[in-house]
Amino acid sequence: MSEIRQSPAGPDRDRTPGEVAGAAAPGGAAAATAGAETVVFESDWLGSVPFFYDLRSGRAGHDINAVIDPAEVEFDPEGLNDYLDFGYSVFGRTPVRGVHVLRHSSRLLRGPDGLRVEALDDPTLSWFDRESTVDEVVETAGAAVNAAAAASRGDVVVPTSGGYDSRFIDLLLADRSRVRAFTYGTADRPELSPDVVKAAEVARRLGLDWRQIAIGDFHRLFDEWDALFGPAVHAHGMYQLEFYRALAPLVAPGSLVISGAFGDSLAGVDDGMVMKVPVLDDPDDLLTVFRYGAMCGDSSQSVFPRRRDGWRRLLDEDPRLRTEMLPRVVWMLREQTTFFSYMYRLPAAVGLESRAPFVDPGLARLMLTLPPGLRRERAWQRELFAAHGVDLERAGLSYDWRNTLNLRAMRRVPLEPLDPVLLREVVRPDYVRWANRHAGRYGLPWEAFVRLGWQRGFRRLVKALRAAGVDDQRLPAYFAYLTLRPLQKLIERRDRARRAEAVS
Repeated sequence: MSEIRQSPAGPDRDRTPGEVAGAAAPGGAAAATAGAETVVFESDWLGSVPFFYDLRSGRAGHDINAVIDPAEVEFDPEGLNDYLDFGYSVFGRTPVRGVHVLRHSSRLLRGPDGLRVEALDDPTLSWFDRESTVDEVVETAGAAVNAAAAASRGDVVVPTSGGYDSRFIDLLLADRSRVRAFTYGTADRPELSPDVVKAAEVARRLGLDWRQIAIGDFHRLFDEWDALFGPAVHAHGMYQLEFYRALAPLVAPGSLVISGAFGDSLAGVDDGMVMKVPVLDDPDDLLTVFRYGAMCGDSSQSVFPRRRDGWRRLLDEDPRLRTEMLPRVVWMLREQTTFFSYMYRLPAAVGLESRAPFVDPGLARLMLTLPPGLRRERAWQRELFAAHGVDLERAGLSYDWRNTLNLRAMRRVPLEPLDPVLLREVVRPDYVRWANRHAGRYGLPWEAFVRLGWQRGFRRLVKALRAAGVDDQRLPAYFAYLTLRPLQKLIERRDRARRAEAVS
């Protein structure tokens, strides 16, 4: 799929081009047939649009909640443990037994005997011996971004953080009179956040219509988030859902959101990170290399033994991962797609269209195969920005770098405690109680501890306490809470379905 396109909100909001009655074919064509089999869905090189299926029931679709039969839910130990450790589904498994995510470069077929997965050629295998130029990247990216903008009926919406990806998109757009740029802040005073300060400066220099959006009540959106993503992804992205809900009434109907999804890794920001472990000999090293941040739970608290089978399969499948950078970047992107897909799926949830141009295979290849010296610390983009007057890194901007968005959200809308009795099916009850305590009111002293570490005169003391093993418990507990809550919602749905079946 060379383009990500989501239709407006409604019954078909999760369908990609070509889907017909719950089935999809690539390239915008109707569902194709292969002999007696029908093509249900074909994934691209990245697996950029998550597609779930259950070989037992034959259910398939973009909505994991529709694929899962609530009354039949059992947990998959491997999928559950990996979900806890990453915060989202990886290695083709989900927390639910039998429910899988279609891997990259694959085709899901439906025939007389049910569903079957067919592996396709992996185009990335031919990429790594090539070397592209910055001119090729800029020309291809500009064509993709402007073609998407030209096809839009309304405004061209760019969520602008002032960072590299959104700044690149803003710079590439030829007709900036149609651009509507929006930003939310993460500091105590949001207007002083790096994102807001930088975005305002980008808008000033490029002449964009820009507006700051206030967020912070996203804990009211748990049910909406669960309806969109179910137990495939933790609930940390609710702030983005609140952001899009707030900006949607401010733009024209049919407006297009151009997302910078996956731009960081493709442009080179993760090159050093993926080589933190020079040689991947232990499957646990993949957690260090591939996981996105620490927004997750802890599989050591699972009631299931940890086998790491998926990690071993991946290392066996692609031995280059042990020592080579670019294969690691590609696989890191693939394993993060179930999480990052929210960046272009959420606009559809509020009635907007979206594109993620960096996912285009041609553009992705060009970005990945830039010379290493240009990819290092995104030197190629910094040079480009300097040449066009948007080099903010040397602009001497002043801002408050302290991100308190999650801390403030926990105070604004306190979290409803999780149920240790329900969740004991998947994790130890003490772990649930720990998450409840520290993500709740007992977390306030930890917030004070974190804030104290930002104050002059106390930094050395806090650093010494951390070295002695005293460290913040609130944010780790919060991330564990957000990872466990979708599992609790799934258990609640299952129990309701079974009670309903018993009554009928």
